[in-house]
Amino acid sequence: MGANKLESFTTETVNRRDIQGADYNPRKISESAKKKLRKKMREWGAVQPIVVNRRTMTIVGGHQRIDAMDSILRKDDYELTVAMIDVDEKQEAAINVFLNNPSAQGEWDTFALQDMKGIFPDLDFEIDMGFDESDVRMMFGRQEEETKLAEEQAKAEEYTADHFRDVKKQTRENDKAKREGGDSNYLADHDYSLTIVFPNNHEKREFMRKIRKKPEEKFLKSTVLLDIYNRVYDISIFGDGD
Repeated sequence: MGANKLESFTTETVNRRDIQGADYNPRKISESAKKKLRKKMREWGAVQPIVVNRRTMTIVGGHQRIDAMDSILRKDDYELTVAMIDVDEKQEAAINVFLNNPSAQGEWDTFALQDMKGIFPDLDFEIDMGFDESDVRMMFGRQEEETKLAEEQAKAEEYTADHFRDVKKQTRENDKAKREGGDSNYLADHDYSLTIVFPNNHEKREFMRKIRKKPEEKFLKSTVLLDIYNRVYDISIFGDGD
């Protein structure tokens, strides 16, 4: 099989006419995406092999790429190198969907993408990387919101530890005076905290990562949660993107 025990394929040369697309293939592609694919294939060539199941000679991964190759080469009688696997039809169908399932893949780190732009300033998100204009607006519009939120949080954290201790000390003294003075509204006026409990440390760290906070932080300003709620509410009402 492959070079190690996890590589369950072999590379083989076959004729285009000897392989066929999957009739059940649920993946579709827009005309604009087809044009992008053909353009990049002409520019870069085919940078990864088509996946084919030996038992059926059916394409498992690469339907859009094989269509682009047919279009560019203007024929269906040519040799190509494929990654040949050997599975039954049920597993073939499962692999077909899994290879393109967004739920089984990662998500874009927009800050890392922006860093790439800094390293390679000539790279264009639309021309070179294939993003749509709406994708760029959505990703980096959100990034600007997250950056603004992070800046606001940083400003809130500018208070020194000494100042924070002084504030706590003054608060305790004020609270003590109110309690001793019999202020009946004391509890109502000071019930302003909320504790959120995660099922485990992993869930907490993942949550803090997504809102771009340090995992070890113990306190969050209420504005952070309100901003998260507002973004989720806006997306649910108005849709996510153009």
